[in-house]
Amino acid sequence: MSGGQQVNVYKKLVMKPGAIVEGSWNGSFDRGGTTYYVNNITGSSTADGLSWNSAVAQVSQAVTLSEASRLVHVGTTTNDYVRNTIVVQGTGTAYTKLTALPLYCDIIGLGADPRGNGAGIARIGSDTVAESGVVSTATVRGLNVYNIQFQAGKDMYCFSSTSMFRSRFENCTFMTNGAATGNPTAAFYSTTALGGVVFEDCLVGGSNCSRDTEPDIGFKIAGTHFHTCKVQNCFIAGKDAGIQIASTVVNGWGSIVKDCFIGESSQTCAIGIDDNSTTGDIIFAGNYIFATDAVELTTNGTGRTIGNIAANAFTT
Repeated sequence: MSGGQQVNVYKKLVMKPGAIVEGSWNGSFDRGGTTYYVNNITGSSTADGLSWNSAVAQVSQAVTLSEASRLVHVGTTTNDYVRNTIVVQGTGTAYTKLTALPLYCDIIGLGADPRGNGAGIARIGSDTVAESGVVSTATVRGLNVYNIQFQAGKDMYCFSSTSMFRSRFENCTFMTNGAATGNPTAAFYSTTALGGVVFEDCLVGGSNCSRDTEPDIGFKIAGTHFHTCKVQNCFIAGKDAGIQIASTVVNGWGSIVKDCFIGESSQTCAIGIDDNSTTGDIIFAGNYIFATDAVELTTNGTGRTIGNIAANAFTT
């Protein structure tokens, strides 16, 4: 996505109508909540984040401010009608890891495209430490993320979520930071439930620095739910598996993985798609699957495959 396209996405999101004005109880409408600005070079931990001149220094600080701003009515604990925006400037320095995520919020990265490493990318997670980029244990709803790189080191997770619903990731990457020798456990990991979540034009797995540091699994779904999700036009890679869906997944209805490359990147891949879901008929349609170690596609569960190409062989 070019800089101009990023600005257009930003304008479309920030200037859209339809959210109730913060602090208002009379149903009046505005462009939608509050916008918070983040810059880890010029920002400050004590700033209010309401302009580039008073930007906060870390995404975590903007998350705290965003969640607090939804508590705008006396006697309420959340206000789901207010939708905020967090704008993150890509710099030469990675932002610190996140342990909490905002609800009903757009996070937009400004700067270079997140496919790669180095200056100009809005990236979250250490460049030098084997730690996770995001580990969220609270239920998240209504989070949309654009143009952000999430990175992790050995035995960690680029992005780990307990339960997430009705959210979106677009033009995002989930990558190895290459700082510590060894493979992250997974690029994207859902531990309990994923419902109504869209992944569009994302890179899930891969290294931003060096060869031989692929995540063990690109897209790992555990827990019980992977329902009404769409994974489309994505590059998904892993050493042990591109996509792995656990046998504990008993609700996969309405989910589809389509028009993706799944399998081997910088390291050989054992299994492209390893679907063990118990019920739900997850759809895999029109994907290119390549795994040189063993098999491209195994649906031990109830998954349905339609018109995929595995190792240059057409499969229904």
